[in-house]
Amino acid sequence: MVALIFFIKDYRRMFFLGLGVALLFLGIWRYEISVQQKDVTGNISRFNDQNEIIFEGVVVSEPDIRKDQIKYTVQAKEIFLDQEQKNITGKVLVTLPRYPEYEFGQKLNIKGKMLTPKIYKDFSYKDYLSKFGIYSVSYNPEVQVVSYSEGNILLKKILNFKKRFKNKLNSLFHEPQSSLLNGIILGEKRGMPEDLREKFDIVGVSHIIVISGFHVSIIAGLLMNLLLVLRFSKINALIFSILGILLFIVVTGFQTSAIRAAIMGTLVLLAVFSGRLNNPRNVIILAAVIMLLINPKLLRYDIGFQLSFLATLGIIYLSANIKKYLLFLPEIFKIRESAAMTLSAQFLTLPIIIYNFERVSLIAPLANILIVPLVPISMGLGGLAGFAGFISGYLSQGIAYMAWMILTYKIIVVEFLASLNFSSYEIYNLSWAWAAAYYVVSFYVIYRIKKTEILKNKVG
Repeated sequence: MVALIFFIKDYRRMFFLGLGVALLFLGIWRYEISVQQKDVTGNISRFNDQNEIIFEGVVVSEPDIRKDQIKYTVQAKEIFLDQEQKNITGKVLVTLPRYPEYEFGQKLNIKGKMLTPKIYKDFSYKDYLSKFGIYSVSYNPEVQVVSYSEGNILLKKILNFKKRFKNKLNSLFHEPQSSLLNGIILGEKRGMPEDLREKFDIVGVSHIIVISGFHVSIIAGLLMNLLLVLRFSKINALIFSILGILLFIVVTGFQTSAIRAAIMGTLVLLAVFSGRLNNPRNVIILAAVIMLLINPKLLRYDIGFQLSFLATLGIIYLSANIKKYLLFLPEIFKIRESAAMTLSAQFLTLPIIIYNFERVSLIAPLANILIVPLVPISMGLGGLAGFAGFISGYLSQGIAYMAWMILTYKIIVVEFLASLNFSSYEIYNLSWAWAAAYYVVSFYVIYRIKKTEILKNKVG
């Protein structure tokens, strides 16, 4: 927050610094409240690490399907104690075998042990789940379906549509193109072969197969640039790009991460539309504040939120300046601008990536230049093929072939770059102080750049 003071005019700095300190303490207070919420009487987490219990709850989110198991988020409703049925609250992450499958909105009767999520040496599963309001897990309990009609009807229809859409994509594409497209469009990277997913991480383009503001901000900006290249008016390009983001939210099943990413992506579109990328600054900060008021754990435990916020700031404040140093890239299809957006996003997310994933990709700039500009095209063609599958098999296959060629190109590029000995470098036990110093210097440099630009504009 102190770093943001650099972006505010001199005579107002002290006021905003004081306001920042006040908000910091309010934020700490809000975070403490969120931590204590699980201790409310009647929460199912109070039965953690004890004997088996029997309770009923509703599947309240899309099942997380893995290779040999499925994870269900179940909102507890009633618990059976001493032959009495009592109301209960709290969410439980229930892990069950791959079959039989249960669906969103089903009410389940569950008998099993509730456990506190584990804390490992280099990862706290407990903290990770806490951001979703989950403080209990259960493995392979006995399950029976009580009813099928619980849950939000609209969301249930959307998730059913998503399932059908995904099935259409899987019928049109073989592996690994199928799982890559599922990652790009739906943010589902778990189905991708482990070795290929590792290669995407190595070359620094894994952000295109996860749902985050990093992912959507880049794609949203590139989509608008592509529409402008196709001679759309600026306002029409903005409208169609925003509609594309809304469609993305629907197709992904209204995931919380998708909604958050869409907010950041829309702000980038507004920045591109305005022609002055520093205009939406206050809106972005306001959006982040609202998200943190709703769920303060995002700042500490959600890497996706951190990457979303920093990537969006990077694009807004740095892309125009980085573009000046990319004159060797052609302007055709907005390749130079696309590369600048990608590099600016990566510049501000680098410490977070290294700190959490302990790897820096040396080949990432080249990989992003070769791959990211084609993401909106493959995303559009793949999505269009999926929708066409509901109308005509021949039409969908023709469109799918064009998408297949682009997806295959991406896979070939990733596999080749990952095979290079110098493609990435692993960094272990990075101190948080290094990351803090990086951001202090980065924000100061951005401040100096912007101040210079303001002075030039005044002189001009």
